[in-house]
Amino acid sequence: MRVLITGGAGFIGQRTGELLLKQGHQVTILDNLSPPAHDGPPALPAGMDLVEGDIRKREDWVKALKENEVVLHLADHHDYLPSFSKLFHVNTVGTAILFELLLEGKPSVRRVVLGSSMAVYGEGKYRCGKDGDVYPQPRRVDALERGIWDPPCPVCGGAITPMVTDESVARPTSAYGLSKLAQEELVRLLGDRHGIEWVILRYGAVQGRAQPFQNAYYGALRIFALRLAHGQPPLLLEDGNQLRDFIDVDDVARANVMALAGLPTGAYNVASGRAHTLMDLARILLRVAERDLAPETPGRYRVGDARHAVPEVSRMKAAGWEAQIGLEAMAREYWQWLTSQPNLDTYFEGADHLMERTGTVRVAR
Repeated sequence: MRVLITGGAGFIGQRTGELLLKQGHQVTILDNLSPPAHDGPPALPAGMDLVEGDIRKREDWVKALKENEVVLHLADHHDYLPSFSKLFHVNTVGTAILFELLLEGKPSVRRVVLGSSMAVYGEGKYRCGKDGDVYPQPRRVDALERGIWDPPCPVCGGAITPMVTDESVARPTSAYGLSKLAQEELVRLLGDRHGIEWVILRYGAVQGRAQPFQNAYYGALRIFALRLAHGQPPLLLEDGNQLRDFIDVDDVARANVMALAGLPTGAYNVASGRAHTLMDLARILLRVAERDLAPETPGRYRVGDARHAVPEVSRMKAAGWEAQIGLEAMAREYWQWLTSQPNLDTYFEGADHLMERTGTVRVAR
């Protein structure tokens, strides 16, 4: 296959490109190499053709598309700061430009695989003892301010239990999630209408070796590990009992290659199928790092975060894919990699201060 990977110099893109090269495919990457994900020219494997450019510019798409047969569209803007217009300009408009060009005469491109996110689900599915399966509304700011972390039943207001969430219902609680859902709907609508094969992969919390520590706004493993490397305990949002599905980047790369090669049209959750709390992750990291510290939960929270995110993974399993790397192995490998890197001090304090100053992260009363 001749494959174009947008955002291909990034964490997931590079790992996928390396796997494709090993299998004998031709790989072109389109990336703007912008900070904080990049702090200089990347050291790409031999054989990757780099086009430095921006998915918001038609001319850069034209240079990158060439004679490629499939597009793995990973380039996006992911930010907890109030950069709402940029989220939609990059994620949604950039994707619309791709389809405009495909319809203008790129017959060589037969398939588009979109890297999406569990953020499209918002709170996902819960179960109420009285009302059955429900999908809660975004948590109210006044409840978060009082340290009430769990969402109530949207029908009776009572307690509810988080359940695994399949691909059928998407209700974002953040601007990022909304921009990804709009991006998905463009791919789905235009792909079906114009005969372009499409697959949407909704990734869990992707972690693993070489996840850049320069981008310390999100990614629990790298944030916790960066604090540990400076002798400080993991600092958890809320009470640390939020459920997440952490998946290793190598497992994600295998899912990407499967989707490029011919996974049937549709949306698929790409996750480990094993939910852990953030507290679980922090304690596992403390153990593998051999640090005698205790995680801290000072009541900080981010508006727009989902309380729990527990994806159903049966569709990918039925297609023949399953995660292979466990959370402890993932944490150990990342810790070993991070502690071998130079200049960690440069990236330690800035992100926390910026998010507090902009009101992105707040403290419950």
